[in-house]
Amino acid sequence: MGRYSDESVVEHPHFMKEKLAEYENEIIAQLSKLDLSPNEAKILLYLMIYNSSTASEIAKLSGVARTDSYYYLSSLLAKGVLRTTFDRPQRYQALSYREAVEHLIKVKTANLGSVSEKKDYYHGLIGQILDKVVQHKETDKDVYQVVVGKEPLVAKIDSLIKTAKKEITLLLSEEEIMILYRNSLIDELHKSVSRGVKVNIKTPSTNISSYIKSEVDTEQKISLEVINNSSPVGCMIFDGEEMITFIESNTKGFRDSGIRVFYTNNRKLISAFKVTTEKS
Repeated sequence: MGRYSDESVVEHPHFMKEKLAEYENEIIAQLSKLDLSPNEAKILLYLMIYNSSTASEIAKLSGVARTDSYYYLSSLLAKGVLRTTFDRPQRYQALSYREAVEHLIKVKTANLGSVSEKKDYYHGLIGQILDKVVQHKETDKDVYQVVVGKEPLVAKIDSLIKTAKKEITLLLSEEEIMILYRNSLIDELHKSVSRGVKVNIKTPSTNISSYIKSEVDTEQKISLEVINNSSPVGCMIFDGEEMITFIESNTKGFRDSGIRVFYTNNRKLISAFKVTTEKS
């Protein structure tokens, strides 16, 4: 399978059509997290399935325009997840899914490590530039932000937990609390408590107390209260100054992008939500 003439393309077997239709978007979404464009991910997936294929065959199979496919194939070759032959026309071969993912993870980890190592240097460099620039100051302005996806959300909450000084109040469903638990944010809440931050969690769930318990027995603990409200508003308030509220928290299957939250430092809005948490 996969070795056929450049003039004609083998039709998908019926079962393959169904499987591709069922899983293609999920797999492409996963590959796209490793710095592949959607078209690169699609071409890589089809080459994993059909193995040795020409650019023309790949274009017909994937639906990517033939003229564009050469660009994406060259990019995938440069990223190390494809091989090509000396034939004319050239035939392209993909690494297996496991090999490709492991390779892309190593590349991304190395790139992130390099960025992290140099962050202080470039921060200082930008600081030197700003010393010569007169900026328009926008102090004490109300701002908002819509955060989409699990990774950006986790990073945002982690930062807010670590910078909280007095109090963190959470009014969350079981699913929302499990997002925190699965991403080690409950541990960060316990660390906040050890710093003297008061942490209050209110939830209608009676099943999450075991996930909230600290592994270390200390006098200072997270306050957990089970409430009657079966559909809590889904918000987190930090020192009464910053707030995150869940817009959507569907994390079933591969839908990490289904998580959406709203962030703001608007005091009036935060006060309104705080009243809601106190009444719950």
